[in-house]
Amino acid sequence: MFSGGYTMNKNKKYVWSNFCVKVPTYSSATIYKSTLTGAVVRISKEGENNINSWLERRNDVMPSDIQSLVDPNVGLLIQEGYNEYSSWRNRFIDKRNDGAHIFILHFLPTIQCQFRCNYCFENGGNRGMGMKAEIIQKSRKWLYEYLVSHPEINKLRFVLFGGEPLLRKDIVTQGLHAFHSLAKEKGVEFWCELVSNGELLNETTASILSKYEWRRVQITLDGPKDVHNNRRYGHNKRPTFAKIIRNVQMLLSTNYISKVDIRISFDFENADSIQRLIKYLAGFNKQYRINLSLGLITPTFQSQKKNENEHLLASKVIATWKVAQEYGFKIPDEFITGPWCIAIAKHSAILQPDGALQKCLCTAGRKEYNFATIAETPKMYLKDARFEHFRRTNQCIEEKCSFLPMCGGGCIHDAIVEHCGPDGFNKRFCQKTLLAEYNKGLLNLKYS
Repeated sequence: MFSGGYTMNKNKKYVWSNFCVKVPTYSSATIYKSTLTGAVVRISKEGENNINSWLERRNDVMPSDIQSLVDPNVGLLIQEGYNEYSSWRNRFIDKRNDGAHIFILHFLPTIQCQFRCNYCFENGGNRGMGMKAEIIQKSRKWLYEYLVSHPEINKLRFVLFGGEPLLRKDIVTQGLHAFHSLAKEKGVEFWCELVSNGELLNETTASILSKYEWRRVQITLDGPKDVHNNRRYGHNKRPTFAKIIRNVQMLLSTNYISKVDIRISFDFENADSIQRLIKYLAGFNKQYRINLSLGLITPTFQSQKKNENEHLLASKVIATWKVAQEYGFKIPDEFITGPWCIAIAKHSAILQPDGALQKCLCTAGRKEYNFATIAETPKMYLKDARFEHFRRTNQCIEEKCSFLPMCGGGCIHDAIVEHCGPDGFNKRFCQKTLLAEYNKGLLNLKYS
């Protein structure tokens, strides 16, 4: 690589992008990735020396092979003096404001759940609410008026969420019919998704969902049978693993949905058991129909141990993905922590069972996070100003953090937890060590 001819490129000096991360491989090559564009390039040691030599000479002749690294769609080399961070911020806000053509509605029939997981982020909220049919009709009318006010919206993503949404299958069915017919009336593309613990997802329910452009299902497991049943259990420690697995196998053996997303809760307590679960799932021989993801449960670490814990967590995560790769599962390209969080999306809302609206999935049942109701139509868009403090990234920019495009200041809810209240809205939640080691580990697994 980088052995070819030369072209003149006058009056331009180049440097490596601040958003460029590099990972040495076991061979003599180095992997370069732009966290902004996602571009990945593998460069030999000789090629790397040629590039750095050319950058140091600062002449106006660019080797032709280097031109691909300068391409804005790659972005590994940039013009000297170019303010990448200002450009990132403008790009972020422009994409949010001008690229908002999807309405994302998280529909909560109930906040109740038949599980008793002690780590659930909804613990402490009001779980007693259940949606009534009249809320469906009122919310349909509310969304119709919103779509009229925002003709740029051409897609409706309808996500069934809870609690456990399938505890209220009657409301789920009514909601699907109401919003699907609304989308059809407005000429808006519609699809539905389901986030569930999986215990109540039988074939009858799958058949109903499949009639409404069902594109995604997410089911959570906490490990192999013994570990899962010790963490995700029902009343009086009722085991749940066997029934969930039967329902997963039903989905894998039918055509109600093309793939099943298995989200695996992952923390220090169960990390060492997850590889057993992956081997068990591989036994179904349906790797091509299973999407694995790791849901990192990362409680606020004591500041003096934060980097140490993030380092340990990242090493356990990468070891887990290595096993998943060996067993034929697709592993992710990168790990991100929230730049395009649902709470920041322009046309998005979490519809509570009582008709109240929120922006964050983690605040269900907590009235202090309501910002509007379906009784009122926003004059501009669905705005909760508390979630629009983009200055949270100022410190990231001052530090010239390479991973800013992958985190955008981190999860706002985690920042609220870390700072014990509303002060968190103005502050970042930094997981730089975790981001760096997790992403470099993935690059090594995929490209070494």
